[in-house]
Amino acid sequence: MVSPRTLNILILSDGLPGHVNQSRGLVSWLANRYHCEVREVVVALRMRPVARILLPRLLHGRTAEASVTSCFYRKNATLLPVPDLLVSAGGNTSFLNAALARQWQVPNIFLGSKRRLRSDDFAAHLTLEPTGEPHNIVMALAPTLIDPERLQHRGVELRRELGLAPDKKLNMVAIGGDGAGFHYDQASLDQLVQLIVREHERAGACWLLTTSRRTGRGVEQQLQKAIPSEVLADSVWWSEAPRKVMSAYMGAADQLFVTADSMSMIAEAIASEKPTVVLQPGNARPDERYLNALQRYEHAGLCTLAELGQPLKTAPVRPGALAEAKDALLDRLVARLGL
Repeated sequence: MVSPRTLNILILSDGLPGHVNQSRGLVSWLANRYHCEVREVVVALRMRPVARILLPRLLHGRTAEASVTSCFYRKNATLLPVPDLLVSAGGNTSFLNAALARQWQVPNIFLGSKRRLRSDDFAAHLTLEPTGEPHNIVMALAPTLIDPERLQHRGVELRRELGLAPDKKLNMVAIGGDGAGFHYDQASLDQLVQLIVREHERAGACWLLTTSRRTGRGVEQQLQKAIPSEVLADSVWWSEAPRKVMSAYMGAADQLFVTADSMSMIAEAIASEKPTVVLQPGNARPDERYLNALQRYEHAGLCTLAELGQPLKTAPVRPGALAEAKDALLDRLVARLGL
């Protein structure tokens, strides 16, 4: 048996979990095919308003590498050993990603909006929506660090802590907040409460409920008053007592409900391989790219889209859908990078 090739990978991080976890997730997917040795460095873009205008011009000039690394970034990644592959997400890392790849002559991957840079500044530019450029690869799902087996262990532990039987039916609901074209008015919140109560009455399912940083104290207080305590097996009201419980909740629940305003929250739920329902308020106005991504998830059998206030329709996760999405991305990526 031939041993897998070793890849020395450098992740450039802007320190934002939503960005760097995509990079880490992609590397964890690559680790299914390669032996990955990973370094991670946090970098900070200085003079951002000016840098975002000047750096695209500098990157296409003769002194691009020196200008980018010495003038506009606080952390000098050039002191690190040259990797086989560069990976980053988040616009503030994009300029350094492109500059170092050119300086070191190594392939680079960037996830997300490339600002004013060109497609050929990256060996592979990964997005959820097509850009129409030759180096763009469309992801069926943004990479995450979710490991279904690990989730299952955490779920068993949580059920034990809560004194719940292994066969007790549980639903999880993760509630975000206004953003990405979604607004939760009073009618939407009332409809969310009705869904929670109705599913408890219909199927006897108790709920694991968590809000988020973006939910806000006012919305949380309304939900706390409206949701009967007996339908909740456990809850986290973020503005009062934040706890990171998503992994344990996803592992313990039989079915997952997430509000549609957070693409990272949706991706994590889908990656759990549990039946996932994405809840949208009736007044939702996401942009076309965001809506297309949600519809593509549903079409691929990864989740079900549901509008609050309408009859709830759920569908099981299509077996193998997630594995197909990962393999398709990795196949295209490996071919593009020549690994």
